[in-house]
Amino acid sequence: MPLNKTPRQGIFPSWAKDGEDITGTFERYSHLPSADELKARALFGIPLKSGLTGETISDETINHYINAAISEIEHELDLYITPVTFEEKHDYRRQDFTWSYNYTKLNHPNVISVEEVQLSFSNDTENLGFVQFPMEHVHLMPQEGVIQLVPAFGTSLSGFLLSAFSGTQFHALRAIGLDTFPGGVRVKYTSGFEVGKVPTAVVELVENMAAWKLLSFLGPLIFPHTSVGVSMDGVSQSVGTAGPQFLVNRIKDLETIIEKQKDAIKGYYQRKYQIDSF
Repeated sequence: MPLNKTPRQGIFPSWAKDGEDITGTFERYSHLPSADELKARALFGIPLKSGLTGETISDETINHYINAAISEIEHELDLYITPVTFEEKHDYRRQDFTWSYNYTKLNHPNVISVEEVQLSFSNDTENLGFVQFPMEHVHLMPQEGVIQLVPAFGTSLSGFLLSAFSGTQFHALRAIGLDTFPGGVRVKYTSGFEVGKVPTAVVELVENMAAWKLLSFLGPLIFPHTSVGVSMDGVSQSVGTAGPQFLVNRIKDLETIIEKQKDAIKGYYQRKYQIDSF
């Protein structure tokens, strides 16, 4: 039975067949945090109530900051927390097919699977390409986001090239000496983490960023005063609280933790440097 997509590859650890801990001592993956989980961990011990109006911060508001943290991570690191399907066009170069098995660097790494690889020497996006490569021929390097086209079992290299490129349109283009074609290679693939398979380190980064965002925006409303004074008939009494200083310290601690977590994630998922070719 022909494959309708490439076999799932482990994103973390890279190339792992199954990332579950066989000893059962810890969970390598987790799910995205809920409002209750954020309150029980990153926001533990903080009174989520306005010191001015007495209103309690709603779960809807907390979920907003969770979503904002996820969006910022995806924008900054190009690391998609939930699966996203992309349809891309890459330039066709004849020498790439001849010498490097059409080495193609996709726009987004951490690929879960590839669903389609096609050749089309037309800018018509509605119709299928005139060559559709079997998924058995697609070699995927998931963490790097690279694909190549290689012969499957039982297919000779010469037979693979002839069968892959049999088509009147292709041979007509070769006859006139066409070596390149903009957007001739079309790839459909899914990138990100599978649902419930997000590495715990990434989940913790989401939690801490969500807590940092919430406290940065709403903290002054939770702790609006540093002291309260009462005077009556010449007698005065004042009480000072460590609220605002505690808030400042907590925000600074979260910033330090977030930077360390980002650095670890950037290192593993190759996001420390952005390099492109011209």
